[in-house]
Amino acid sequence: MRKTKIIATLGPAVSSEEKIESLIKEGVDVFRLNAAHGHVEEHVELMNKARKISKGKRAVGIMLDIKGPEMRVSEARIRFAKDGDEVTVGMGGDIEINRPEAYGVIREGTRLLIHDGDIEIKILKKRGELAYGKVVRGGIIAPHMGVNIPGAHVPIEYIQKRDLEFMENMKDVDFIAASFVRSAGDIISLRKEMKRMGMDAKIIAKIENGEGVENIDAILEVSDGIMVARGDLGTEIPVENLPAIQKELVRKAMGHGKPSIIATQILETMIRNPQPTRAEVSDIANSILDGADALMLSGETAIGKYPVEAVKVLAKVAEKAEEMVTHRNLEELRGTISECVSNAAVLLAKEVNADAILVLTRSGKTARLISRHRIPMPVIAATYSERTLREMSLFWGVKGFMVEKFDYADDAVKKAINTAESLKMVKRGDLLVVAGGEPSGIPGTTNFVWVQLVGELIARGEGYGEQKIRGRACSDGPCEIIVVDELTEEIKNAKGIIVKSRIYDPELLKELASGGIAIVAGVGDVKIEGEINIDPVRGLIWR
Repeated sequence: MRKTKIIATLGPAVSSEEKIESLIKEGVDVFRLNAAHGHVEEHVELMNKARKISKGKRAVGIMLDIKGPEMRVSEARIRFAKDGDEVTVGMGGDIEINRPEAYGVIREGTRLLIHDGDIEIKILKKRGELAYGKVVRGGIIAPHMGVNIPGAHVPIEYIQKRDLEFMENMKDVDFIAASFVRSAGDIISLRKEMKRMGMDAKIIAKIENGEGVENIDAILEVSDGIMVARGDLGTEIPVENLPAIQKELVRKAMGHGKPSIIATQILETMIRNPQPTRAEVSDIANSILDGADALMLSGETAIGKYPVEAVKVLAKVAEKAEEMVTHRNLEELRGTISECVSNAAVLLAKEVNADAILVLTRSGKTARLISRHRIPMPVIAATYSERTLREMSLFWGVKGFMVEKFDYADDAVKKAINTAESLKMVKRGDLLVVAGGEPSGIPGTTNFVWVQLVGELIARGEGYGEQKIRGRACSDGPCEIIVVDELTEEIKNAKGIIVKSRIYDPELLKELASGGIAIVAGVGDVKIEGEINIDPVRGLIWR
């Protein structure tokens, strides 16, 4: 099972139901809708299509990416600027910016970057509201291209009118990707607007400027995750610093127990070509090894010629890279009761060599906290909330499923295991570590962890041998598994032996086990007959 999550941007190239269904089939976990392009009605239609197609198949989240205080070219009176050309910037000049506030921070020496830094203009002087600059790096200039002013704080209100229009019409999205977050205050102001309009979505802070990097700890405290948006971020900082900053942002997100997303130019060449470059493949693998929960495709799916193929490539590379992911050091992960109990679940799963961790969660918090440990075994999460199920589509290694509303642990665990078994997420004989919260009605509280066998446990004892076996058990006739009170002599032609007495010769049992016989000894006076299973590694007998 692939553990890294895939986010795909919907757009003209994947607007049909057939294309959206293909993307889901190939493994998309979250669909992104980019408010920077198109009309709100178009995005609402895409959102409804995605909801309709994914219903009954698997949980797919919806992410609305709002523009935030971005700056763009609003008017370009020159279409191509050559290196060395002199240009004017400002109202009535060669280039106009959509944010009048930007002109207040432009001064002599300011670097103006357009379209992810493809075009660079150095300001030489300023006269009133008009700035005079020289083109350092030329290219085509067109309206709607992004503008960055590295190192400058442009005093723009975070929430923009266009964003509010999209949010009012798309309240049912699961995630808000908040562009150009500069500080925790931006997230707080966004939360207030969301509360006012009755919107319940997780906020993913997009880190794409120097201020966001500087204030990352405070931003992580108040957001639900981060996106490393390398396009604009790579224009704001020296490009050679980008790899180290990406690693640091992902590391901090993991430390806070919040998901991180890597975005921009993941498979850029696949917008036009059917195959990725080797560099792109290595970049994907390294992002996963850094600890990213998800990777996001933008133009690759929204406008690319090979959207479905791009998802296929990303899924394959991610799955291969995950083979190299190592378990995290638990010493780094201390904190609340929920965090400590989640840590205990991970330690226990490792000690007993569990087949999976089963999480019972109302809010998704337990699954999120366990996810950050990057454990090798699957994490399956049972919830009765459809919204929580979709939100967990962003958590690394977590596969969620729906159950009936649960109250107390015993009943809830039985229902969850039965459902997971019917969905083929677990099978009879699997050993699970179960983590969840009681009492009922307090979401986000993780306070129990135990070990549970899938199936009816008959007995436990000391195991000898390596191979699980299944067969008919009896004590008074020929059968595959022999049940004895005491083992006094070697037993021939048996696949398994069960010794009830707690007094036995371990050397004799080891010798028998070396011949391929599965043995469990010291089970006590338990009635054992019929078709059973023996797991000698764990010392379990079950049916």
